[in-house]
Amino acid sequence: MDLFFRPAGICFFVSLIGFSIVGFGQQRSVGNLEPLLEEAIQEGNDGKAAFYHYELAKLQLAGGQPGQASEHLSQSLKLARKVDDKPLSYLVYQLTGEILKEEESYNRALNNYQRALKIARDMGKQEFVQQALMDVAMVYRLSGRNKRAIEPLEEALSLAIQDKDIILQLECYQQLGEIYREDGNESKYREFQTLYTNILEDQQNELISEQQRTELEQQLEQAGEEQKNVSTLLQRQSRQLRQAEDSLLATRYSLDETAKSLELAEEVAENQQLQIDLLNKDKELAESRIKEQNARLENEALIRNSIIIGTLLAGALVFVIVLGYRRKIEANKEIARQNKSIQGSINYAKRIQEAMLHKSDLQQHLLADSFVLFKPRDLVSGDFYWISEIKGWYDPDVVIAAVDCTGHGIPGAFMSMIGMNTLNAIISRGVAESDQILGELDHEIRTALQQEKTGNQDGMDVVLCIYRKERGILEFSGAKNSLLYVQNNEIHKLKGDRRAIGGKSYRKQQNGFKKHTISIDQPTTIYLFSDGYQDQFGGENNTKFMSSKFNDLLLEIHQKPMEEQKEILDRTIQAWMGDHKQTDDILVMGVRLDAEAGD
Repeated sequence: MDLFFRPAGICFFVSLIGFSIVGFGQQRSVGNLEPLLEEAIQEGNDGKAAFYHYELAKLQLAGGQPGQASEHLSQSLKLARKVDDKPLSYLVYQLTGEILKEEESYNRALNNYQRALKIARDMGKQEFVQQALMDVAMVYRLSGRNKRAIEPLEEALSLAIQDKDIILQLECYQQLGEIYREDGNESKYREFQTLYTNILEDQQNELISEQQRTELEQQLEQAGEEQKNVSTLLQRQSRQLRQAEDSLLATRYSLDETAKSLELAEEVAENQQLQIDLLNKDKELAESRIKEQNARLENEALIRNSIIIGTLLAGALVFVIVLGYRRKIEANKEIARQNKSIQGSINYAKRIQEAMLHKSDLQQHLLADSFVLFKPRDLVSGDFYWISEIKGWYDPDVVIAAVDCTGHGIPGAFMSMIGMNTLNAIISRGVAESDQILGELDHEIRTALQQEKTGNQDGMDVVLCIYRKERGILEFSGAKNSLLYVQNNEIHKLKGDRRAIGGKSYRKQQNGFKKHTISIDQPTTIYLFSDGYQDQFGGENNTKFMSSKFNDLLLEIHQKPMEEQKEILDRTIQAWMGDHKQTDDILVMGVRLDAEAGD
């Protein structure tokens, strides 16, 4: 793939600034920039420090040290954002994208190029926008996502046509043509190939026109020489004519005397005509003054009428504005009343949900060594946890579930209420196997929402366990979600079935859900959770927390007291989010089981 066109003006401008700061004519190097950076840091001049970090990054990148260059770029970006230096922030994102692209880390390179594009749009710098669009398209192509590259290339092409940038137009036509050819769209490929060829032909025609203009100038210069020769000839002929005129002067003198008498008579007649013309001028002047006076009177009447009409219109406009303002105030009051009513209803729904969820006495009685980290995204939640018991001869069997309903907020809360009531009803009917409980729950949800008739696709992802203390085992069944457990300092994962509870129709459901069994013959810590913790965006690059990091964190803290584990999980996700908003409801349950009984 050909290299993309890059405006040279940007790099030249930045290099020129860096050259003037380092010294008068002194060549930049790491050795003479580092003392300047230290001086800027000691002075507290964040703007200078950000620039020196950027310059050092460029030098180290040129010297084959991309790692150290990335560190300086990170510091430069932090300080540039602190002082709101948007041009420098753009350059840092752009250069960071170049480094990541060379490392074939295309997703991270794309993230940096897109941030550079956003800053360029905010600044209104069209040449920066063009550069960033081409960088984004290039990363899409390098990562094999040709179709995603079409949109930025078309936008860059539009800007190039607007600016009459022939080089960028050719690059865009070439890139788009290659994309469509690789995708097998021959018609679109030929279309862009034709546009590319037309521009080249136009440029060639302009070059030919320039050559023709040069030839014409040469012909004009030659004609000028010929004109000089003709002028010399004319001057010679002119002298000959003057000699002939001198011979005629004598004859003309005799005729002049006769003409003088005639001129005297004409002069008398002209004086009389002049007097007549003056009288006519005076008449025209008087008529003009009368017309001017009439026009002034008409203009004064027009101005007076305009003022009256304008006053009436202004009064009407003020009336309309006041009336609209009053209506707006009444509408705002009504909206405020409605918002207050809606907020009251949501708060009431929150209290109902909390009353059904918070069974701390039952949790302490059945699962003394446990914790629940529950963080709704909104006032009410689409995630819920559920604890119940199945009566036995001695110790009851404990049922634990972590459920993630479709949606969050009010819609998710409705689904969570349906789920909790349905699970309570299933247990009360005596259903006591994990796979059977999920099967019944799936049937009840589909029936309650009439999904076969209405096409409703709401559902739930469920992790459900039954701890049979007398037998020393843990049974697990899952609908899409998995169970994590730690034994002997090793973390294990049991995957749930690929189908959810309710939701889209799943034709092969006759076999029901699977049941897994874990032997609790040694201290075991189990973790039930929804996907909210792992999918939370944050960190330096605004990425997901991810399941691998979540698993490592659980393994690291699993031996700590359960309440301390809850606090660590809460602090970690809060630090990860930073200034970002919470993406989804978060639910994590931890239970420590001891090997106290067996068959």
